[in-house]
Amino acid sequence: MMILTAPIFGAKHIEGLIFVAILNVVLYFVFKKYVKDERRFMIIALILFYVFEVLKLGYLIIRDGSFPMNHIPLHLCSLPLYAFPIIVFVKKDYWLHHWAKAAGFGVVLIAGITALVMPVNIIGSNETWFSLEDNYLPFISFIYHGLMIFIPWYMVKAGYVSISRKSMLQAMYFTTIIMVIALIVNLIWDKDYMLLNTGNGSPLVFLRDIHQVVYTMSMIALGYIMIAITFGVTMAIVSRKK
Repeated sequence: MMILTAPIFGAKHIEGLIFVAILNVVLYFVFKKYVKDERRFMIIALILFYVFEVLKLGYLIIRDGSFPMNHIPLHLCSLPLYAFPIIVFVKKDYWLHHWAKAAGFGVVLIAGITALVMPVNIIGSNETWFSLEDNYLPFISFIYHGLMIFIPWYMVKAGYVSISRKSMLQAMYFTTIIMVIALIVNLIWDKDYMLLNTGNGSPLVFLRDIHQVVYTMSMIALGYIMIAITFGVTMAIVSRKK
């Protein structure tokens, strides 16, 4: 299936990235000045993710007249919707809190970066940001994925999350739970959650020509590799600063 989108690294894409960068710089100074408490930060993060998810789903429901089954929150970029409620409401000494916080950093960060670097599924078909009405979903998506970069980065910057080999494994465990649910839903309803089925927008979609299982397992392996790289690079940066 060919996806018609604005050119990757074309003018619209670059302008979107610049907008996200400026937004994140502004958010940094706002949070640094007004949000001094970890719990308050996590609550605000939770609210922001849900606000933009509701704005997206609400628009699609009004536009289409029904719930968009392709937008059940089981994509990799939906992970903040599961991780941050657990971070906020589950006690800090409980294993699930640690798993969610690790995933809320590493998995959310790499998913956000990947989505903005290769925004095939979120940039829309218009080659410019005008008219704004036609770019409602891309605009919402760029902000949402920008938050997916800012919030994990700030968690590390403020010392709200521990980065280690143990937390890397915890992030993988948490992601695996969501992934298994996505695989089951894909199998039952023939959807493409986490790009594990038809692979629309996936860089490995060509592997489906070999076999579906080869493609799906390769995507799972790639996901774990990207999580490991995210934690490895972050650990190296943190240790170097010390």
